[in-house]
Amino acid sequence: MLMFKIYFTAFFAGFATMGYEMLLGRALVPYFGGTIYTWGALISTFLLGMSLGFVGGGRLSVRHPNSRWLLVFFVLGGTLICITPAFLEATSLFLLDRYEDVRIPAVITSTVFAFLPAAFFAATAPFCVRMALRDVNLAGAVAGRLSALNTIGSIAGTLGTSFFLVPHFGTKVIFFILGVTSIFVGILVGSRKVSATRSAVKSSPAAAVAVLLLSLLGWSPDEARAQSAGLPPLVKESVLESVESEYNTIYVMRRGNLLFMNFGYRGSHYVESVFDPARPKELVVDYTKYMTLGLIYASKTENGAFVGLGGGRTAAYLVRTVPELKLDVAELDREVIRLAQKYFAVEPSDRLKVYPQDGRLFLQRTKSKYDLVFLDAYRGPFVPFHLLTKEFFALIKSRMTPDGVVVQNVEPTTMLLDSAITTIRSVFPNVEVYDAKGNVVVVAYSGKPRSAESLRQSAARFNDKYRPLYNPLDLLQARVDFKAASTAKVLTDDFAPVEMLHTIKRHNEKRQ
Repeated sequence: MLMFKIYFTAFFAGFATMGYEMLLGRALVPYFGGTIYTWGALISTFLLGMSLGFVGGGRLSVRHPNSRWLLVFFVLGGTLICITPAFLEATSLFLLDRYEDVRIPAVITSTVFAFLPAAFFAATAPFCVRMALRDVNLAGAVAGRLSALNTIGSIAGTLGTSFFLVPHFGTKVIFFILGVTSIFVGILVGSRKVSATRSAVKSSPAAAVAVLLLSLLGWSPDEARAQSAGLPPLVKESVLESVESEYNTIYVMRRGNLLFMNFGYRGSHYVESVFDPARPKELVVDYTKYMTLGLIYASKTENGAFVGLGGGRTAAYLVRTVPELKLDVAELDREVIRLAQKYFAVEPSDRLKVYPQDGRLFLQRTKSKYDLVFLDAYRGPFVPFHLLTKEFFALIKSRMTPDGVVVQNVEPTTMLLDSAITTIRSVFPNVEVYDAKGNVVVVAYSGKPRSAESLRQSAARFNDKYRPLYNPLDLLQARVDFKAASTAKVLTDDFAPVEMLHTIKRHNEKRQ
C-alpha cells in the first residue's frame, strides 16, 4: 500500500502539473492572445516553479521524510487551482490597462497563478524518492521508475485536458475539479495509516472524480461537412517567398496568374488570400464580395475596424470604394503584414491603418467607436476561440456606435456554424445570414430590424453614390433564413470547443 501511494503520487503530480498548465494557458488566451509570448511566459513560469519545488522538496525530505508533507503540498496546490477563476480576469485586465507591452502582463499573470502550484506539485517528487528508497544500491532504479511515472502522468494530463476536458467542459468547472481532486489525492497519499487511507477511498465521493480525471482520454468528434471550395485548380505553381513567423509558416505562391498567401504547405495547406495583379481592384474570392454588405446596413460609414488582414484585399476594397471610410486593421502576425504590402498591393495610409496586435487585445485597448466591424481572422483551419465567444462579441458591441454593424465571415467546415451564429445572437438582437457560395457571411446589429425593402432602397442609394464593382442589390439576393439547431450552445471564454473540428484539405481553403 505504501508503494502504491508513492507511485500514484508521482503519477498524479505530473498529471496535475500539466493539466493545470494546459488549462491556465487556455484561460489566458482571451486576455493576452494565443501568441508565443503567452505560452512562453507560462511555460517558463512553470519550469521555474518546478525547479524551486524540486530543490525545496529535496531539502525538506531529508529533514522530515514522512507522507504528511504530501498532504500539505497537494492541498495547497489544489486550493490555489480552485481559486484561480475568481481572480484571473481581474488580474489580467488590471495589468493590461497598465502595461502597453503585452509580454509584461503575460509574465506577471503567469507568475501569480502558475509559480506556486508548480512548485508544490514538484516538491512531492523528492519525497517519493526518499520514501521509496530502501537500498542505496537501487537508488537509480527507484528514481527512474518514479520519473517515468511522473512523465506518463504529465502526458495524461496534457492529452486529457487538451483533447477531452477543455473541448467538453467549461474551464471554470475543470479548475474546480482538478483542484478538488488534488486536495483529495493529498488526503489519500498523506494519511499515516493504511486503514485510514482505505476508509477515505471507500467513503469519499472525490475518489470517483480522481478516477474520472485519469480515464478521460478518448475523443471522437464528428467529421466536418464538405463544401465546394470554388478555387481554380492547381496549375503551374511556384513559391515566391516563404517565411517562418512567430505564429505561422507562410508561403506566397503563384498559380497561373493568381497570387496566394498560404499557411502551411502541401500536406497541410490553407489559403489565406488570393490576388490577381492584372485586376488589382477586384475581389477574386466570392465571400469577400458579400462582406461588403455591411456598408448597406450601416447608417454611417466613417470609422471601421477589421480583425484579420490576410492579404488585405477586402480592407483595401472597402477604403477604395467608400472615400470617407477610415479603417483600423488588427493583424497579429507582422510577417503577414509585410507580405501583404509586398505582394498584395496593400498600402497603409491615414485611412487604412494596420496594427500588429491580436484582434481582441486591440479592441480591448482602443478608445475608438466604430460604425462597422469586420471579422475575418483565420489561422489555418479554424478561428482562434477567443475571437468567437460571447465575451468577444460583447466587447465588439461596446466599441461600436449605437447603429453599428458587425460582419463576420464563417467557413462552415471549420467553425461550429450553429453555435457561432447562436453566440452572435446572444449579443445582437438582429443577425442575418447570407450564403456566400461556400462560406457564410453574418451581419449583426442592434436597434430595429431592417426590412427587405429598406435594404433594397439602401443598396440602390449606395450603388448610385459609390458605383461599387459589385452591386449590393445582387448580393442581397443571397440572404437565407437560417435557423440554428436547438442543440447549439453559446460559446464563451469558459467553453468554446472550436479546436474539435476536423477539416478536409480540399474543402477548407479560405481566401480573403
